[in-house]
Amino acid sequence: MRSIRWMTGLAALGLFAFLATDVMAQGGGRGPGGPGGRGGFGGGPPGGFGRGGGDMSMGLLRIDAVKKELELMPDQEEALKKLEAERPERGERPNFDFQNATDEERQAFFDKRMKEQEEQTAKMREKLEEVLFPEQIDRLDEIALQLQGIMALSNPKVQKELEITEAQQKEMTEKRDGMREKMRGMMQEAFQSGDRDKIREMMTKAQKDSETELLGVLTSDQKAKFEKMKGEKFEMPEGQGFGGFGRGGPGGGPGGPGGQRGQRGGDRGQRGGGDRPAAE
Repeated sequence: MRSIRWMTGLAALGLFAFLATDVMAQGGGRGPGGPGGRGGFGGGPPGGFGRGGGDMSMGLLRIDAVKKELELMPDQEEALKKLEAERPERGERPNFDFQNATDEERQAFFDKRMKEQEEQTAKMREKLEEVLFPEQIDRLDEIALQLQGIMALSNPKVQKELEITEAQQKEMTEKRDGMREKMRGMMQEAFQSGDRDKIREMMTKAQKDSETELLGVLTSDQKAKFEKMKGEKFEMPEGQGFGGFGRGGPGGGPGGPGGQRGQRGGDRGQRGGGDRPAAE
């Protein structure tokens, strides 16, 4: 139960960031986070996890429970350490005068930064696909979608997979605008009160309301496909932060059901075990 509350709070915080920053990406026709790399759904809210880049895949791969779910082999973990070291550090705050810039200049700046982030994400994704097996990549994408929830509906790759129409995208944008304004007033009042329980309660309610509003735009077939894309439910143990690629500590959390994971492990055995992480 504590795990569920923790994940709900995390999702609510992500939703607040999503609603608060979505307006920056609307001009370019993109949702926050951009694509999750070649063929993936790893895109997340702006800023991503860990070092520079918006793909949450590397962040997820630092979590013990995720490593266990994917059944990462020692040589794969070593290869992932090298990939992590190659990721660019976050640079200094950009020297850009947001306050005095025109709308066109701001949009050009955001488009440029988004393009750079997408290029970095795509390169990292290609390297990641050289280290992980296809079934591991697929499961990683499913977990990423589960954690993103309705935020994933702003990912162009998810929109394409679900065949979301332009009219639906427009309707979702309008609903997000309305929810953002409503949530801004609610959160201002809650934060001024300093009542943490009230803040958590309001964010959780806002998350549920947003899910209802945005999922209501999808057809029944799209909803079913979206759920299928998430795969088998993954339980994130409470307190599992984005650690390193070293040896997992105790309490790494339960993995998924043994049957499916066993099948994936068998496939890896037939592929030659540790030969996969050969790419540098």
